[in-house]
Amino acid sequence: MTPPQWQWNEMRQVGTDYADLAEVEKYDRRMATFRDVEAENRRILELLALPPGATVLEIGCGTGRFACAAATAGHHVTAVDISAQMLEYVAEKARHQGLRILDLQHAGFLTMRVPAGHFDAVVSVACLHHLPDAWKLVALENIARCLKPAGQLYLGDVVFSIASGRVETCFQAFINDLPNEVRSNAVGHVAREFSTLDWIMAGLLERAGFEILSAEPAEASFIAYHGRKVQGP
Repeated sequence: MTPPQWQWNEMRQVGTDYADLAEVEKYDRRMATFRDVEAENRRILELLALPPGATVLEIGCGTGRFACAAATAGHHVTAVDISAQMLEYVAEKARHQGLRILDLQHAGFLTMRVPAGHFDAVVSVACLHHLPDAWKLVALENIARCLKPAGQLYLGDVVFSIASGRVETCFQAFINDLPNEVRSNAVGHVAREFSTLDWIMAGLLERAGFEILSAEPAEASFIAYHGRKVQGP
């Protein structure tokens, strides 16, 4: 089905474009130097507390670390990403580890082809900020559509929280708190991407049909939301 002409083009790369597998592999190694990604994935799986064989969708799977962790835990995983190179890397990683990821889709929040009411949980980390706020709502409604009743959402992203002072202060703190090797990427993020404010994100989640169970600041300007679908199928 051809999308309407007014639909946001989520396949247009907003952040850094990793054009080949060698760049993807370097990115994967670099992330592991300043983030304990494996520990993060364990915490996500512990928080979701899914039964064996649960259906899990990851949107923006990147290099596949969470998708592989979920498959290792015995879950049925579908993974989507707008980068064909990332998906190729994930497929090779899964083969190397002897894992089966049920479906790899070259798509995003708006264009993924997933059945309604199918998934026990949806996970997305550091991806929703690629969409402007109006399209974030469309994306979250699409997630709610594909979740089972009471299905869970884990959403982690750069979200600015302004307890006091100016929003510009939050932007600078976000940049300053990151390691030097990724600080230039953070500057580009603030200048060109679509991270929103915490009160807007909470409203978008609630409007899309989610109960927010927790919203934990994991680090400067990064919030991890754990939600549950409260609408019907």
